[in-house]
Amino acid sequence: MAVYDLYGFVSDDIEGAKNVLESSLGIQFNIRESDYQGGEYFQWGKTNDEHFVLKRNVDPIDGEPAEISFPAHQILFYVNDTARSADLQEKINQGAKDFALLRHEDLA
Repeated sequence: MAVYDLYGFVSDDIEGAKNVLESSLGIQFNIRESDYQGGEYFQWGKTNDEHFVLKRNVDPIDGEPAEISFPAHQILFYVNDTARSADLQEKINQGAKDFALLRHEDLA
């Protein structure tokens, strides 16, 4: 089952958001740099499997929000290709309460 979830964080403190998610999910993000992602961002996992991306909600081309439907959320957390969406959502709800589920897509 391939599920893709998007969470939003209203604050612009990406380092604080990273720390909360690492603690809540028991993971360690790797820092990355990509013009496509809008500069510095964080990733966990491999892109051909379950992976997470934490980045700013800024489109590098026009400076508008990358997720135009959610302009109030300064930080975006993408949960990609997961089979444990419900478990992750529970952990985020318990330990990362400042994150809100913005979109849930089940591509099964």
